[in-house]
Amino acid sequence: MKRNATTPIFAVLGLAAVLFVGPAASRAGTPVRQTDDGTQVEEPESSPEYIEQYEAWERADKEPDLPKRGAMLSDFINKYPKSTLMPYADASFKRTLMECNNGQKYQELETLSEQWLKLHPGDLDGLGFAVKAERELGHNEKAIQNLGEIYKIRKTGDWAIEIAQTYKRANDKTKYLEWMQTALGFPEYATDFRTRLELMQAYVEDKNFPKAIEYAEAALAAADRVKDPGAETAAAIQKVRRGCYDGIGKIHMEQDNFAAAIKSFQQALQVAKYSEGYYLIAVCLHKQNRVDDAMLWYARTEQQGGEFAAKAKDRLEEIYRALHNNTLIGSEKIYRRAKESPEIVEARPNAK
Repeated sequence: MKRNATTPIFAVLGLAAVLFVGPAASRAGTPVRQTDDGTQVEEPESSPEYIEQYEAWERADKEPDLPKRGAMLSDFINKYPKSTLMPYADASFKRTLMECNNGQKYQELETLSEQWLKLHPGDLDGLGFAVKAERELGHNEKAIQNLGEIYKIRKTGDWAIEIAQTYKRANDKTKYLEWMQTALGFPEYATDFRTRLELMQAYVEDKNFPKAIEYAEAALAAADRVKDPGAETAAAIQKVRRGCYDGIGKIHMEQDNFAAAIKSFQQALQVAKYSEGYYLIAVCLHKQNRVDDAMLWYARTEQQGGEFAAKAKDRLEEIYRALHNNTLIGSEKIYRRAKESPEIVEARPNAK
């Protein structure tokens, strides 16, 4: 199922609030220090080295200014890379990132997450914080770069969608379509008929009609794969089915393939009645010079009502007058026939 584009990025990462317990509250044992040659030796908490490190970490941890705290923690991590207090320094830094996020201080969050990633390249939490800040600040290129790093670690349809949506915000339609197609290749998106319809519409806008039809048919197939849909999903499927058939019909009309267009519009009407569907069938018949059939479907459009009813009435009367000495005498027979006869268009050979 498609993840909503507004889903917080941390929910996808599974990032929880950092639980922090300082070293002063956990001195059950003697700290261990690793020497340059890799040997671990006990380091009494009263040693000058430990006290120096503890005081440096504590000053940083208690600094109220978030950017300054981040800089102090970065200095600590760089200066004491083998300190036994390193887990606490890392926890303090992540807590700082979380406070920036919760306080919606995205400029600070972006700067601090960049600092964190220099210290911990590829860290998922850090990448998630960076993307959140960059997305809020509109720094799409940076977000795309960091999302790419996340995708290398967690190659899922959700992250492909996230990348696609970021390219969309960056107005890169080619990359947007590319990543949306990538996302739809994942099993969890097998029934995502909505995204496939979205791609159909995007390709229609680009006048790429073969691709548009491909994704319309893919959307219909995805809808078929939905098992036991609830009422809301069933209504959405009906809307998508009609939209796909209608879209395919309009593409065929654009290509003057009127017979194929009529077939598609009839399929759309079988899903749900709508004014434009009746009207476009009438137009296609009219363009095939099937005047009697066209009048019949213009009459049905008027009887259906809706936004195309008035236009259909005008078209029918215009044709009828031209055939009957500029009068409407007897036109009621067309309306009666339209109401009583089956709504079927008989295919004719060589009728494009």
